[in-house]
Amino acid sequence: MNTHVPVTSVKQSIVVEAPIERAFKVFTEEFGSFKPPEHNMLAVPIAETVFERRVGGYLYDRGTDGSECR
Repeated sequence: MNTHVPVTSVKQSIVVEAPIERAFKVFTEEFGSFKPPEHNMLAVPIAETVFERRVGGYLYDRGTDGSECR
């Protein structure tokens, strides 16, 4: 029986017609405004999406009950 699963990667790019500073700010500070709210694993609705803008920072959802999905 072969249990080897090939590694698959997906790459996609998009051109944003905005200055790089504006694009970065929107992506990091307003990530939750364009991320579909149903794309989460929480048992409750999302209260906010947090994007920690630092080396080693996390991107996660926080639920209305305070729970987090990282």
